[in-house]
Amino acid sequence: MTEETFSSSKILKTKCGECSSICAIPPVSKEAGYFYCGRCRPKAAPNSSFEEAAERVLFPCIFKCEDSLAWGQVFKHEVFCKKRTVVCPFGNCTTTMSLQGLNEHMKTYHKSFYQESPKQHQLSGTLDLIVRLNCIAFDKFVFLFFIRLERKADILYFDYNVFLVSPQDYDQKLLNTLQIRLEIEVPNFDLTITKLIHGRNINLYRDRFHCVNCLYQKCDKKLHENKCNWITNQIPVNVRRNLETDIFYTITVYETETPAGNAPEYLECPVCINYMTDQIYLCQNGHSVCGTCNEKNGNKICPICRNLMRSSRNFALENLVRHMNIPCRKKFRGCTFIGPISAVTVHEKTCKYNMM
Repeated sequence: MTEETFSSSKILKTKCGECSSICAIPPVSKEAGYFYCGRCRPKAAPNSSFEEAAERVLFPCIFKCEDSLAWGQVFKHEVFCKKRTVVCPFGNCTTTMSLQGLNEHMKTYHKSFYQESPKQHQLSGTLDLIVRLNCIAFDKFVFLFFIRLERKADILYFDYNVFLVSPQDYDQKLLNTLQIRLEIEVPNFDLTITKLIHGRNINLYRDRFHCVNCLYQKCDKKLHENKCNWITNQIPVNVRRNLETDIFYTITVYETETPAGNAPEYLECPVCINYMTDQIYLCQNGHSVCGTCNEKNGNKICPICRNLMRSSRNFALENLVRHMNIPCRKKFRGCTFIGPISAVTVHEKTCKYNMM
């Protein structure tokens, strides 16, 4: 039987019998006279003649960007291409759009889960397994915040992760100045938990992984991985034997950089977000909390790791703060005053931003 030969032009004209795209992703298989690409049949036996010829060809991007792609590089490029089309990550929505259009789609069709300023969200019921997705716009950035709650016996696991949708060609230094605060409240147990996510720890959104149905591991959207191993942060909450529980959570995005420059992030109290400027207390694992929040913390539980707070002070950090210029705690309202702690304390009593 004569082996089929392929020229470069023939390779580029060979379309997949299922998706009608150029067969640019291995394995490329052939059945009943039709070729199929690796997008549609990733486990098929490859056609060796076609793939040997394809190694000498440069392929165009399926999303019509300017890149020319070598055999074996196309799939990786399509996953991260800035001009790629994506399927809406909500479970019951199959709308396809450009990556750049995802923000407007969320704002228009999923507005109850969309926010441009902080707002509180509620989860109620048995919470045996529930997935929630919030879209957050802040300045020029758009984030997707995934939450997965799963109950196992008396423990409710609050899993979460956040991804950057746009801009894909972001400035890492600018992203590093952002911080996301997740505050969880469980009224039944008078419990509040705060977690901080720094901009440097936020990864890019990958539409073939990051979707609601993939978290349920019941995803039938094309090319999706149907996995949930990418939701990596977990908060265990002991709900005892309560069959139903109300949980409220608030997501806040803000800038940490001040006119004084890049103030160290470890100077921020994880509860009130203000700089720790007076007494600073430690928990058993070494996390620091400002004196004001420690005094309000009636159950003396660390808001970071949930271990016991101690009466021990962080004197080294207290001494460091005394020798630094500190911004006014109304900085988030627009105040630009900066000075030593003694000067800031006096200024804050008459700061014009107090009443705003």
